[in-house]
Amino acid sequence: MIQRKDLFSIPFYNKTQYTGSHLGMRYRIEKHVEDDSTTLLATWWPGPYCFTATPDEKKKTNTFEYSDEGIGQACDWLNQVYEENADLFKTVPI
Repeated sequence: MIQRKDLFSIPFYNKTQYTGSHLGMRYRIEKHVEDDSTTLLATWWPGPYCFTATPDEKKKTNTFEYSDEGIGQACDWLNQVYEENADLFKTVPI
């Protein structure tokens, strides 16, 4: 299970994105600025490859409020995705 405490806080995302993995599921959380709106994007994809080496059609993204609460929601969403797709992730070579 992905732990909220492992995903850092908002000041981290002002500088860079965070990537991680959980038992075959890869994920990335990043700051996204469009016009005057700032949000968090959380993206997951099946491993074993990194974000840039994985085709876009295999990636799924969700948008969250740019806040510590948004990071918590992204964490919950990623854990839900893992639970719903555990059979897929178990087939991924780690």
